[in-house]
Amino acid sequence: MEWKSAPEFSIIIPARNMERFIEETLESVRKQSLMDFEVLCIDDGSTDGTRDILDRFAGTDDRFLPVSGPAKGVSAARNLGLRMAKGKLLLFLDADDVLHPQALDRFRAALTDPQVVGAVAGVQRINMEGEELRGADNRLLVPQQDQLAALLRKNFVVNGGALAIRTDIARQSRGFDEDLKNGEDWEFWCRVALIGPFVVVDGPALLLYRQVASGANYMTRGPVFSRRVPCIDKVAENPAMQKEFGSRLRHLLRARQIDVFWTGVRNQYQYGRKPAALFEGLCGMLMYPDSLFRPKLIWRFVRSLDRRV
Repeated sequence: MEWKSAPEFSIIIPARNMERFIEETLESVRKQSLMDFEVLCIDDGSTDGTRDILDRFAGTDDRFLPVSGPAKGVSAARNLGLRMAKGKLLLFLDADDVLHPQALDRFRAALTDPQVVGAVAGVQRINMEGEELRGADNRLLVPQQDQLAALLRKNFVVNGGALAIRTDIARQSRGFDEDLKNGEDWEFWCRVALIGPFVVVDGPALLLYRQVASGANYMTRGPVFSRRVPCIDKVAENPAMQKEFGSRLRHLLRARQIDVFWTGVRNQYQYGRKPAALFEGLCGMLMYPDSLFRPKLIWRFVRSLDRRV
């Protein structure tokens, strides 16, 4: 495969000790119908066979480039990839997720309007064994107008592999905040959405997102009863956000904090920790009594408790 100086896509995959899943992830990229891409595989301090798998792919396909990461966490690894990227468009793909074979083609087709900064695709959740889980279509949460406000209330992107971003926009947004340990992706997407709108990609879900008990969406809230969520605090302190929303920002982020808490309760339930989920749920009614006045949140929460197809 001839290496191009400016491919259509740069796919950035940070990985640390992901030998169980990363071969399937890389194979899903190799099978893309759009072949004009580079893959920056950031080995971020792996001690298992992850690097051997990356090197094997690179040895047979020069679109795959293994990179030794700084071993300072996923944000630093992604930012390294962002600095190295040559593609016009970016996809931040997790090392345990899987792309639909037409994902890159469909992302590119959706990004024809130069005013659009990114394209949001559908997400199909899967379990550790790759079996599909039931869930609502995240694209139903993306409005035509006031998208940033909707994103502040609820993470409708879900995962980086479901959002293709123009490379210049990602750089203008200054990449990921390396001080954040959880929720760094959502905070980054909010800064991207400050610049311009997203377009929704119709058709099948383009990302198979693997749900794991220690995943980022579970860990975002940090200590379960903490009143402070660092990624939410970062957004609240952003002068551009304050200018955009004024006093409305506090109400939007209150909705986000409530959503983060109940997502954690749901995950406790789904991963078999039902007593903990019940205890946290009861406490949550005291901590967030205004949850009871959010019927859409309650409906989504109840529906999400059973993810079996």
